[in-house]
Amino acid sequence: MNRVAVHQSVLSPADPVACVLAARAGRIDSVGLHVASVADVEQTWGGGAGTPMLAEMVDALLVSRVTTLDVGRIGLADDEGAGPREPHRPRHRVLDLAGRLGAQFVTARAGAAQTVDATADAFAALCEQARPFRVRPLLVPAPGTPVTTPRAALAVVEGTRGGVVLDVAPSTADPEEVAELVVEAGDALGYVRVPADELRPDMGAATSLLATVPPQVPLVIGTPVAGAAAGATAAPGAAATAPVYDGVFLAACRAGLDRLLVHPRAVAAERRQD
Repeated sequence: MNRVAVHQSVLSPADPVACVLAARAGRIDSVGLHVASVADVEQTWGGGAGTPMLAEMVDALLVSRVTTLDVGRIGLADDEGAGPREPHRPRHRVLDLAGRLGAQFVTARAGAAQTVDATADAFAALCEQARPFRVRPLLVPAPGTPVTTPRAALAVVEGTRGGVVLDVAPSTADPEEVAELVVEAGDALGYVRVPADELRPDMGAATSLLATVPPQVPLVIGTPVAGAAAGATAAPGAAATAPVYDGVFLAACRAGLDRLLVHPRAVAAERRQD
């Protein structure tokens, strides 16, 4: 079974502890957190390991048995030349908190003005900086940067211990293209992220889109494409105005992910039974 996670941005404005509780209620395995490079997290995580939130989060994770999938994010153009153990640097904060929270990954993005070669050098350096913290960096393709596509990201991370994030929107994704990317990425595929507003348990046309994703690759419920609030994107069966903390919304999202993982042969068998 693929590990399923939800990013904190999906449940905004819930605080990190509330996100853990929501994940537990919705039977989600892990959470993803922003601790740097986003203005609205500075008040929460600006103190790094000294913030009171850290102790609360560790307690919530241990009690709930929810884990931390990833912590982000690191700007590859920021802190160039800075060491990973300089406490006042955002990069150190991300790496240090990722290690303390037991995260598997840290996420990174290229700088808008960086060249591809500079991005590759910066990412390789980050991989080495992350090694003592026992976390693995993942490069996230992003518009307005030199790395806008999954294949561009794969070229940048080649030869490093890092990987990439693959974003898949069921409404527009080509199933054959997704399958090809999964094969091309191989061990460099960190996790697959699907926007929350495209996860519905009745999504027949999108079924099997992620059937080729290996079971060891996590699946992440990501920020809705339209930027809608979590409560407004609730799937059928979940009240649109219900608080996300009760787990109904996330349970519906997980059901949508399950439909994306059904193999075509299983779909055919279902149809024969009908």
